[in-house]
Amino acid sequence: MSRPKLFAWLLLTAIFAANLVETALEGALVGDRVRELGFRVAHAFSELEPDGLFAHHEASGPIAVFGYSLSYFFVFPLLALALAVTLSCRADDGPFRLFARALAIDYGVSLPFFLLFPIPERWAYPESGAMLLSDQWTSALIEAVRPMSGLDNCFPSFHVSMTVVMIGASYLAGVRLRGAVAGLGGTVILSTLGLGIHWLPDIVAGVALGVLSVALALRLEPGRRLAAPPVAAGAPA
Repeated sequence: MSRPKLFAWLLLTAIFAANLVETALEGALVGDRVRELGFRVAHAFSELEPDGLFAHHEASGPIAVFGYSLSYFFVFPLLALALAVTLSCRADDGPFRLFARALAIDYGVSLPFFLLFPIPERWAYPESGAMLLSDQWTSALIEAVRPMSGLDNCFPSFHVSMTVVMIGASYLAGVRLRGAVAGLGGTVILSTLGLGIHWLPDIVAGVALGVLSVALALRLEPGRRLAAPPVAAGAPA
């Protein structure tokens, strides 16, 4: 493994470790005043959204319950791991380095918001009318990811921003199944709303941050071009 690829893996590991530490220390790092501010902002978010958006959330059918849950809790991590392995196996280390750098920018920008702007998840805010839809399947799902996802690390949505980074990196690197990455990523983004976890502003901010992270990471690759999409045999170059 080349040194740049090793560094990229270490960077991804550091992001994951920092997220675990931040989530574990969240109670001590976030004071009552800041948490109260988060609830006020959640109220403002709810005022911006259409009335009755989650009026019948508890009546969602099994397709919504299992579909959103599978996408959020399983498709998202498997897609991230598959893309990281795919890019790291390439001869050119540029795409993998871009992916790792974009995620580092993404998390670096998100972290101050998580600490200083702690918005509670939609289902945890009583006035939202939402429930955590995955609990209709099993509460073990949210319990499994809670050490990596704080209850009030809502704005911007890191699920959404990271998904946008994955989609952007797959297209810039010309990944053969980039259309599938985009399609599956779209279900992940939709699941953040459908499960009752994120507010609409969280999702909008997450998309914007993901695009910004990829753009900045690309600018930090001076004089380099990422791999073009593979050309089928016999097709014009």
